[in-house]
Amino acid sequence: MGYHFMVIRQFLLNKTSHVLFAGFVVLILLFDVAGLDVWLATKLYALEGNQWALREHWLTEDILHKGARKLNYILASAVLLTTVYYHWLDKTNPKLSNAYLALTISLISSFALVAYFKAITNIACPWSLSLFGGIEPYIHLLQTRPSNLPYSQCFPAGHASVGYAWVALYYFFKHSRYQYRFFGLAASLVCGFLLGITQQLRGAHFMSHDITTLFICICCAKLSFSVFFPPAIITAREC
Repeated sequence: MGYHFMVIRQFLLNKTSHVLFAGFVVLILLFDVAGLDVWLATKLYALEGNQWALREHWLTEDILHKGARKLNYILASAVLLTTVYYHWLDKTNPKLSNAYLALTISLISSFALVAYFKAITNIACPWSLSLFGGIEPYIHLLQTRPSNLPYSQCFPAGHASVGYAWVALYYFFKHSRYQYRFFGLAASLVCGFLLGITQQLRGAHFMSHDITTLFICICCAKLSFSVFFPPAIITAREC
């Protein structure tokens, strides 16, 4: 328990974490408070002829939404099975075993936390707003949502987590195949951005929803791998 407390404390005091949090706050202020969310969504809405024409398009719905989610289930299951193999059946490489275990925990915690926040935040999707053909008023993230409005679960972006959760590959390769760490990071960011934009084109999310999902996934990855590969300062204190 004390060790895990030190890991969390180190995460909170780490300069990289401070930069990450500061960047997140700045981006949320720009997109939600300053209005870039609505500005960007308005541009996309106009490009589609003042309707969400791509909401049920075969490419955005069947391939990039449903298809990508199914592929993610397959990849995540493969990681889970590989983790079981290295952790319980082949114990010849403890470092690789820990890397797979951290990756599995990071993926599960990322998906779970994003789903949890979606369930409790009660934020509407753009397609429900009167600004974009719906009936509900636009409400900022930190504003209180009137109780007479239907309950919504659109924040943060769930589908973007299918890509962004894999930022954990950066840390996985850092501790297993060091030369591939930036490839893993780039692949996850590209996939997350593509899936996030897909949902924005369908009217499901604002950019701030995607940014929040990315922030959650990075925090989960950083914390998960810190447990199994602790920073030098924690290791030194234990000695």
